[in-house]
Amino acid sequence: MKGFTLLEILTVIFLLMVIISITGIVIKPQIFFQRSRDLKRINDLRSLEIAINTYLTSTSTPVLGPANRGYGESYPTVFISVPYDKEDKRNNFVGGFYIYQVSSTDLYKINGSGWLPINFTSMIYLPLNFLPVDPLNSYSAKFFYSYVFRRNPPSFEINANLEYPPFKFGGSDDKVSFDGGNNNYIFEVGSDKNLISNVY
Repeated sequence: MKGFTLLEILTVIFLLMVIISITGIVIKPQIFFQRSRDLKRINDLRSLEIAINTYLTSTSTPVLGPANRGYGESYPTVFISVPYDKEDKRNNFVGGFYIYQVSSTDLYKINGSGWLPINFTSMIYLPLNFLPVDPLNSYSAKFFYSYVFRRNPPSFEINANLEYPPFKFGGSDDKVSFDGGNNNYIFEVGSDKNLISNVY
């Protein structure tokens, strides 16, 4: 009966160490990037929430969106951060809302023609220089920002999907089920977190 030589055992150990190292290099950056993107999403939505609340308190007649496109109106609309020249979903009816998109050239504008239809330039001090968008910004991948407003009383909700496992539902640092919204799987901010109930 023949056994293994010391050289064969050392070779196997060396190969296992190489495989473990490569696996660590491949997996850890992915987790790191997921966390970084999610932190950006959380910060973006909180910045938008502050900007809109500032707009509401400093504007005598605030306009949160176009006519007939508010929650409960004749053409209820969800405004998404994905431009139509990337993925065209305009006027699709999903979860009780029509989808509204702008082009890539208008996407970041804060004058009401950007993906979020509020004219922040009407304010004396601009709360934003440009509208943030999701780091991946893909409708098919389900990573984008969505906005719905109610005209009376003036209220709004903005949502984002998170990807870092500890931030998701049931994770060790769950950000989605404790945000006060009605969807335990989506990160929600706004003055009425019950306006959007579905993932688009």
